[in-house]
Amino acid sequence: MKTHRFLLTVILLLILAGTSYPAAKKPPVPDNKARNIYALFTEANPGLAPASVKKYAEYVIEAAGKFKQDSYVIAAIIVHESTVNNKAVSKGGDYGLMQVRWKIHEKAIKQRFPKVRKASDMFDARTNIMFGTEIFADCMKKVNNDVPKGLMRYSAGSTKLRDKVMATVKELRAKDNATKVAPTQKQKNKKGK
Repeated sequence: MKTHRFLLTVILLLILAGTSYPAAKKPPVPDNKARNIYALFTEANPGLAPASVKKYAEYVIEAAGKFKQDSYVIAAIIVHESTVNNKAVSKGGDYGLMQVRWKIHEKAIKQRFPKVRKASDMFDARTNIMFGTEIFADCMKKVNNDVPKGLMRYSAGSTKLRDKVMATVKELRAKDNATKVAPTQKQKNKKGK
């Protein structure tokens, strides 16, 4: 009987211990780049659903990290190539957000993304951004990471696109500089010592 009570007490204590919930984790606060890209996409395509804007910004940051590229450059390419329209198709056969040319890249796309079988599959935002960023990274390697020259290769020589992208990147970097937190008085005092 004592063993039975003891087990019931232990079970009760375990049940009660299980009812105390840990504090809810706060979602991570997006960094300035993510916020700036989100704002850029929203401004370029105001009709886009906020959830889509968030996903696209996340994909840009993911792809830029994977291929070691500037996320602002990738975001600016998207804005000026497709106006952040995932279903954009050019007369020349460029598809999606980064306007990937299906006819030129079909074989490579199918190798890297086995689920992609036809041009319209490039409307998948993540696939499009990943592959478009990979193409841009390859262009950058060929020009020793010179961004204006890399943009020229990516856009088949469009100075108009290069100039628009560079201007947008400059604006985004200016926003970064404007939002940097001023040093606290304690930090100022440490510097003065």
